[in-house]
Amino acid sequence: MTPNCIDISSWQRDIDFERVKAAGIQAVIIRAGFGQTKDNRFEAHYAGARAAGLYIGAYWYSYAYSAEQAEQEARACIDILSGKTFELPVYYDMEEDDQMALGKAVMTAMACRFLDTVQAAGYRGGMYSSPSWFSDFIDYDLMRKKYSVWLAHWASQPARACDIWQYSDKGRVDGIDGDVDVDIIENWDVISGDIPTPTPEPVTPSLTVIAPTLRRGDTGKAVFVLQALLLAAGYGAGGVDGIFGSGTESAVRSFQYQNALEVDGIAGKMTFGALCS
Repeated sequence: MTPNCIDISSWQRDIDFERVKAAGIQAVIIRAGFGQTKDNRFEAHYAGARAAGLYIGAYWYSYAYSAEQAEQEARACIDILSGKTFELPVYYDMEEDDQMALGKAVMTAMACRFLDTVQAAGYRGGMYSSPSWFSDFIDYDLMRKKYSVWLAHWASQPARACDIWQYSDKGRVDGIDGDVDVDIIENWDVISGDIPTPTPEPVTPSLTVIAPTLRRGDTGKAVFVLQALLLAAGYGAGGVDGIFGSGTESAVRSFQYQNALEVDGIAGKMTFGALCS
């Protein structure tokens, strides 16, 4: 099998992302943190993957034992992701042995609390787990209905339907020293928007341009200005192309959340006012 995606954490250091991309990898899922602690390689991994033009997702390793603790983890995750754009969802990874004692109902409620909190902040949520955990400890049908599913099943084919299949932790990819988790994107709809343009040309906003209320599906100069303003504020907008797609919507939601605005993904008067202040 040939992977088109990898997932990485602080265990992988000094990655040559250009070589990784040249090896056929198109996407990377980066550990943002664990418990309430930031992964110490997250910033470097994100910057390298973004510069190489890879699709990016994130995951958070859980040490929570209640829905309240899961929400605390989500808020720590949101703080760390702030200002960054992701083409793949933010996944929740629950696999501590002691969590199993909580039972399926509690663990599923914890997962939903984390993912709902993340989604309210403008990110798409997903659940990472194995077939056995999806059978015994996490409600697979509910996860599949509400969120993205990233399945860890080290076999010749995935045991359950999923968006992303992690098929080995012993992969070898040019540009990375040692073993790395390797994945196959099974459902390309999990990719949201285009890869952000790292250095857009500066645009001076015009009051006559920013007057409209913009939402997903809109196109034109006003959207171009919105995207440039978002990028200038540190919120990647899926590229400055004048097309209000899912990447721009995600960036708007992130900006709204961080600026205490109504999080609806629609760029109206309040959102433009905050961007131009």
